[in-house]
Amino acid sequence: MRFLKKSILNPVISFRSISFWAMGLLLVISSCSSTGLSMLTKKSYHVDDPSWQEDTLKGYVFVPNSRVLVRTMHDEDSIFIEIRTRDSLTMRSILTNGLSVWIDPQAKQNEKYGINVPAARAEMMRRQEEALQIMRDEGDTLRHFRFDYASWTQTVSENRAVITDNRGTRFDESGQVSISYTNQVGLVYNIRFGFSQAETDKDKVDKFSVGVVSERHQAQMPNTGQSQMGGPTDMYGRPRQQPASRQQRPERLGLIPVKGWIVFTLTDDKPAS
Repeated sequence: MRFLKKSILNPVISFRSISFWAMGLLLVISSCSSTGLSMLTKKSYHVDDPSWQEDTLKGYVFVPNSRVLVRTMHDEDSIFIEIRTRDSLTMRSILTNGLSVWIDPQAKQNEKYGINVPAARAEMMRRQEEALQIMRDEGDTLRHFRFDYASWTQTVSENRAVITDNRGTRFDESGQVSISYTNQVGLVYNIRFGFSQAETDKDKVDKFSVGVVSERHQAQMPNTGQSQMGGPTDMYGRPRQQPASRQQRPERLGLIPVKGWIVFTLTDDKPAS
């Protein structure tokens, strides 16, 4: 039986040792690293005056895998959520797809309580068609459709948000959502959600989670090819769905999804100056 020479054997042993320790290190890192919900834990600051705000980024945190910032504050009755972004593509996506904000007093990812802010999609498509018509009439092939963020924000503000809480689902009648846009700050959503709306007591909560979701399916246009009464059907008798028109395809607008959860712990301290 032949044995490997020592000069050959040592590198083999060394390589195996290094591989073993490398694998162990990767396992340790993977077990310690967090993903998804547990990846981010920030503070929700107690305020006596709900209007307390500073034009800074103190206390904000990015929604995972996005350019959307979130900060929360609270008083004895409500949670105040501020969501903002200055990224043009993200603003375009949120205004086109709408925005859902979920509040989970169990600090998990349950979409039981929250507010859905409508999209400006219909208005955007109408104005895009107007721009295309001008191009056809004037023969101006260099004209580009301009995303007027201030106008889109105003359009969204004129529509009522939908609240889902312990009373069920209904339109917002109490002004729990406000939206603004400026060139300097960008797009800002301010949302108020009561602890009682989430069937919980502030004194019994030490942390909660906030989910920020803006995806393409939220803004799907009605299927014009479907009909409950005698419309076109497929071989199985099901309503046939007509292909979406060019104006109905969000991907042509270069939209990106936003979806992430963040855990906030309640504290009495405001962000450090």
